[in-house]
Amino acid sequence: MTNGPVPNLPPKQPAAAPQPQPQFNPYQQVLLEVGSKIGPHQVQQHLGEGGVANVYKVWHTGLEVSRAIKMLKRGHNQEARERFLTEAKILADLHHPNIVEIHSLGYWEQQIPFIEMEFVDGLPVGKLLSKNQRLPLAVAVSIAQVVSEALHYSHTKDYTLYGKVYHGLIHRDIKPDNMFVSKDGIVKLMDFGIARPSEISLHTVGDKIMGTLVYLSPEQLSGQNLDHRTDVFSLGAVLYETITGQRAFPQKKLSDLVQAKTKGEYKPIDSLDIPIPPSLKEVISRAMAIDLTRRYASAEEFGQALFSVLGDITPLPPQHILHQYMTNPASVPHWSPSAKSKAKPGSGTAGNVKQYLIGGAIGGGVVALLAGLTLLLKSCAG
Repeated sequence: MTNGPVPNLPPKQPAAAPQPQPQFNPYQQVLLEVGSKIGPHQVQQHLGEGGVANVYKVWHTGLEVSRAIKMLKRGHNQEARERFLTEAKILADLHHPNIVEIHSLGYWEQQIPFIEMEFVDGLPVGKLLSKNQRLPLAVAVSIAQVVSEALHYSHTKDYTLYGKVYHGLIHRDIKPDNMFVSKDGIVKLMDFGIARPSEISLHTVGDKIMGTLVYLSPEQLSGQNLDHRTDVFSLGAVLYETITGQRAFPQKKLSDLVQAKTKGEYKPIDSLDIPIPPSLKEVISRAMAIDLTRRYASAEEFGQALFSVLGDITPLPPQHILHQYMTNPASVPHWSPSAKSKAKPGSGTAGNVKQYLIGGAIGGGVVALLAGLTLLLKSCAG
C-alpha cells in the first residue's frame, strides 16, 4: 500500500444513452436515383409525381428506347392499389393516337406495381400555361379539339374489366396537367387513374370526391350520377383557362367553389378584354352549361364545334399549328378580329387539300392553254 498523494482521476462519464433506431416509415417517399434499375429499365430522370404515383423517364436497355415508368408510391392503401391496377387494364385496351400507350405492367422489388408507358417528349399544357400565361387562340382550340377526339374514342369503346364487359368510360380528371403536347405537336391524353365505366362507380367510397376540384363538373361536386358530359364540362373549363390565362373557377374555399359551379358563375370572357370570335364564346358557354340538356351531348359534338371554329381562325390543321408553336411559340400570334382567314368554317385539312387540288387543276389548265396558244402563233409565223 502506498501512502503518497492520490492522483487526479478524470470524472467517470455516464454511460451513453442508447440511440433510438430509425423506424421504417411506409409513407416516406424515396425517389429512385438516376441509374437505378427497374427490370430492363434504367432510370434517367424523375419527371414528376401525382397523388399516388411517381413518374420516371427510363431507358429500356434491351430495346434501346426511352420509356416512362409510373410507379405506385410506398404506403399506398388497397384502394389506391386497385385504382392503379385498373388504370393499367384500361390503358392496355386503349389504342388511339392521342392517348398515351401502355407497354407492360410490372412489380418493383416484387411488390410495388409500375406501368411502363410510352415517353412523350414534350410538355403538359399546365407547364405551357405557366411559361406563357395564356395560349394563342389557334393553339388552345387545337388542343381542345384533339382531346375531344380522344375522349369520344374512350367514351364509346367497350372494355373488359374484371371479367365483365362495359361500354364507355368517363375520364373524370380532365385538367391541363393530364394533357401533353409533344415537340412534334402531337397531343396525348394521360392519367386514367380515376376513370370508370359509365354504368358503374368503381373505387368510390361514400361521398368521396375524386379529381381536381377546380375542373370538376357541378354534378361531380354534388355527387350526382355522371355521364360523358362531365368530361365535356371539364374540357370546356380547360379551354377557358388556356384562352384567358385564368381559371374559370378560382375560388379557394370548397364551399365557395361548389356554390359558384352549381350556379354557373364564372367571369365572362368579354370582361377580360381578350379578342375571341363570337362563335367560340358560344362553344365554351355550351360546353360549361349547368343545364345538361343545353351542354354538348357528346365529346364528338363538342369536337365538331371546335373544328368549325378552328376553320374560322386558321387554315392550318391542329398538328401543324401545335408543331409550329412547340418549335417557336412566337411564330403563332394571338388572334385579333382583323385577322383574315382563307379557310372556310370547318374546312380543316381535307378542305385545304381540296382547295389545293382544285387550284392546281385550274392553274395547270391555264398554263396548258397559254402553251398551246404560243405554239399555234409560232406555227402561223413559220
